[in-house]
Formats: sequence, structure tokens, C-alpha cells
Amino acid sequence: MNQRTWKWLVGVLALVFLLAACGTQEKGGNGSQIPQMNRAGFDQSVQEYKAGVMSVAANLGEDEAVQALMNIPGEAPGVGAFSLGAALAALGPQTAPQNAPGLLSAIMPLVDQDLERGKYDYDEANGWESDPSYQGDDLVLTWSFDDDQGDPHLAELTFDWNYGAGTVDARDRDGSTIEMPQDMLITFKVDSQEVGSLHGEFAWYSCNGTPIAEPTSVSISGYAGAGDRVELTFNLSISDTRVSSSGSFSVRTGGDSASFEWDVWAEGTLNRDASCFISGFDVSSGHIYFKTTEAANGESHSYEFNTDFVVNFDDSGEPESADLTNGFIKVDGTLAVAFSGTLDDANHNCVPGENVTLVFADRTTTLEQYLIDQGVRPECPSH
Repeated sequence: MNQRTWKWLVGVLALVFLLAACGTQEKGGNGSQIPQMNRAGFDQSVQEYKAGVMSVAANLGEDEAVQALMNIPGEAPGVGAFSLGAALAALGPQTAPQNAPGLLSAIMPLVDQDLERGKYDYDEANGWESDPSYQGDDLVLTWSFDDDQGDPHLAELTFDWNYGAGTVDARDRDGSTIEMPQDMLITFKVDSQEVGSLHGEFAWYSCNGTPIAEPTSVSISGYAGAGDRVELTFNLSISDTRVSSSGSFSVRTGGDSASFEWDVWAEGTLNRDASCFISGFDVSSGHIYFKTTEAANGESHSYEFNTDFVVNFDDSGEPESADLTNGFIKVDGTLAVAFSGTLDDANHNCVPGENVTLVFADRTTTLEQYLIDQGVRPECPSH
């Protein structure tokens, strides 16, 4: 399956997920259980969930460490307009193999093909200034900031590129050589106290004995927070027959919390060009699993979304539909929606799902009709 088709399949399933309240999946099937929630109750739970997540997010913004990360002065050496929070937010279950190097570049800033090193301090009048006394081989950035109460703080961000193993010189697509880490550690301090870290391990594809700037595996874990806490895990594995991504993201602020986890994989055939870089991935089958929870204002909710899929191809070998099985959404551990069928657009109205059946406790409908009820217009764009 090419990149466009991969995005179409995952995107449509993600659309169902989002419109249905960002539900998640549970590993395993739902057997012959009958949904226990009606459509109105499901929609109401969605609104309550969204309100809880918004409350948690608002409180998180008050943490000193989070404020510091979101206010790194622009154009830092080796980093540019770097936002660690935004970079990590880009990592997720919809990572296609072709996109992996681009996502990783957000947390592995490059300058002139080499990872930047040295110590730089930010001055309001002069910008980033090099500290000539620094003798290490890390990248260290320091800057001052005022918190939302107007109190001053000093932040320090350190990139240890060779924390657990030396870096490697990898060949890029244009033939140039760039330095890549195999085991790196980012540490973050506010007023000399550690308030965050990010550990990353990477394996790079070997092309006839030469590493190229494309990973075969990625493992990232970290946290940030002075009083509140944000935790992240991200795993990506790419082989000739399988691409998989899993991970989690959680926030705890005061007595409230929210979390998101996923486990997505696809089997098929990975295609590489003459220079060994990925040119596409032809998906044949896979699994999609999401789970999200929130606890705020004395209430808690959870959503689970699950489906397996098998891709169907037309006579020319192009994917035309996907058979969905073991599909369900659970709310607070209770089966709310069961679904199965063939995901396609057989009537060509650009609203997929007329052959996917959604079963609620009080009614049965199609995915197409559900999307239409949610505001998706049954018409194709003009060409």
C-alpha cells in the first residue's frame, strides 16, 4: 500500500475514532457481547470526557517546567525554532514508515550534518551566546523566563548525544553524511533541579554495511514536570514485512489525570529504492488499538477502540476496501458500540462506510449514516 492509501485507511478509522469521542480499543475480541449503551448515552459521555480533558490540559499549563519548555527562545543553536512539546506531540500511532525520519528530526536537531555541541546562554539583548569555557561534548542551552506569577527562573536543557553508545555517520537521501545518535539522553532543569528527561534509543538501517538515515527501531521514554507530571513512551519498529507503533502519553496535575495509549501494526511488503531508502509499504492486514482515560472534577471516563483489518485489492493490485473484524468501542469498560463489515465507498458519495454496521444498544446503523449524522456531507469535491 502506498503512503496515500495508508493514510486513507488509518485516517478513515481515526475519523471514526474521533467522531465517536476518541474511543480506544481493547486487546482481544468482544465475543458475542451485546452493546449496553444507547446512542444518546454514548454522545453524552463524549461531551463529559472532552470537558474533563480540557480541565486537565488547562491545569497542566500552570506547571513551571511546562511553561519553560513552551518558551524556549527561538533559533537556539542546533535547535532552531525548537519546541520539545510540539515535537513529541507529533509522535503517534499514525506514523507511516516514510514519515519517521522527519518526526525524529524534530527531537534530533542537526546543523551542518553534525549534531551541535557546546554551551549557549540566551541574552535578551544579544540572543544566544556561546560559553567559551565549556569543554564537554553535549549541547547545553540555558535561558531565563518568568512564570505566570511573574517570578524569575533559570532553565537548562542538555542533549547528551552519546549517552549509552557512540553516534554513527549515516548516509542521507542526497548522499551526504549526517551524524545520528544510537542512545541519547535529554535532561531538563529549572533552577538546578531536574524536572524532566527524555531517553531515546535508535537503530539505523544498514545498506550493504553502511548505515542510512532511516531507523529500523525507535524507543523513546521520558517525563516532564516540576509539580505536575507528563510521561511519554513511544516505540516504532520497521521490518520488511511489518510496521508497528505503540506508546502512551499521560498527564497528572493535582488530583486530575488523563492518558492515551495505542498499539497499531500492519503487515505487508516494505519497498526500498536503489539507495535502500523506503519508497512505500504495501499493507495487507493489521490491527488498530487506542485507549484514552480521564479523571477530573471528581468524575472519570475511559474509551477503548479496537479493530482488525484485511485489505482487499482490485484486479490491478490497487487496494479498494478493507474488511473490519473484532471492532468495538467501550465506554468506562462497558461495550458501547460493536462494528464490522467492509470499509469502502461503494456508492461513490465520498462518505465511506455504507457496508460497515454499527450496533448500539437501541439501534443499528451504518458507519456512513453515522458520519452523515455527525455533519459529514455526502458529496464528492469537484475536480
